Amino acid sequence: MKQLLLFLLVLLLLSSLSACITLDPADFPDHTDTGEASESESSNRPTPTLPTWSDADTTAQVFFRATDTVVDSTKREYSYEEMCADLAGLYAAYPNRFTYESIGRSVAGREIYAVCLGNPDAPRQILVSAGIHGREYLTPLLVMKQLEFYLRYYDVGTYEGLRYSELFERCAFYIVPMSNPDGIMLSQAGISSLPDETLRQTVQAVYEADYQKGYTSQTDINEYLKYWKANARGVDLNRNFDALWEEYRIGEPVPCHKNYRGPAPASEPETQALAALTDSLTNPVAVLCIHSQGEVLYWDCGQSEPLHTETRTFTEALGAGTGYTVVMEQNNDASFSDWCALERDLIAVTVETGKGTCPLFIDKFTAMWADNYDLLPLAAKYFEK
Repeated sequence: MKQLLLFLLVLLLLSSLSACITLDPADFPDHTDTGEASESESSNRPTPTLPTWSDADTTAQVFFRATDTVVDSTKREYSYEEMCADLAGLYAAYPNRFTYESIGRSVAGREIYAVCLGNPDAPRQILVSAGIHGREYLTPLLVMKQLEFYLRYYDVGTYEGLRYSELFERCAFYIVPMSNPDGIMLSQAGISSLPDETLRQTVQAVYEADYQKGYTSQTDINEYLKYWKANARGVDLNRNFDALWEEYRIGEPVPCHKNYRGPAPASEPETQALAALTDSLTNPVAVLCIHSQGEVLYWDCGQSEPLHTETRTFTEALGAGTGYTVVMEQNNDASFSDWCALERDLIAVTVETGKGTCPLFIDKFTAMWADNYDLLPLAAKYFEK
């Protein structure tokens, strides 16, 4: 009997070892691959065709679990400092595949970084913004993980027969991973994350007012701040853009943890930075606003034709790719997508990732990644036609 049990145990161990070898990240190309290997070398590699929306293989999941990646997607919180370190780490690993620079500073003085993935002289550009709401800090993690994935498989990754390198040569992506760094740090680290006493007093006053109005029952300000959406002045940046700003009156009339439009349109430096980046692009074709939560896509800003139909068609393609529901209702709330659509005549889609109530726990991230890891190649391919 003991010998039988020992034999079964050995079989189980060998089976586990085989599975581990099959999914070893070393089996897949890393950043040292240049795409210029000889024919004999290439024949020893795994297929260069990476997962697609309709026929996903194990590559994306292996990458997601790999321990040799720069961006750590195992922790619930993803801080501003971690993002800055990851940008530096990725640039050290892939210096010829992307650039990044500051496009402005937040209220508290934090640099707001924008990444250019691909050819900066590409004939088309797509802008991606994430982390505009403080408590939605899994969205910066998502776009940073996407960035690393595309960089790592830049020369061998494909989408519908086109290599990532080809797609990004003709369509550059400008990615702002953390549009609201102060709000994100307030949600994660609490009031002590603000370096300025005046700003801490502002946030303290907002908390006390919200408590008096019954918006929160939390007696601990840091517990309250976990649900913070606004910037360090209590302005909801996604209600601060100069697009039907005057008409947006259903939000809060004073600084609040959410939905306060600010004292004037584009009053906040974070809003100004996103608008300036958009206006700096030579031929932007679309804007993707990455949010949480709901697994839905919003697109209707009341655009005139033909932009209205163009936006709906593009959104339906994103819905087919992600599996997210395309919402057929109009929202006008002085958001970034409203401004892009109504003031700059751009295709603009809000991608609500993940299910649950923000802030989402890290256990939601696996599904977010699976739904969206090929989102940018899909968008680039769409505009190839």
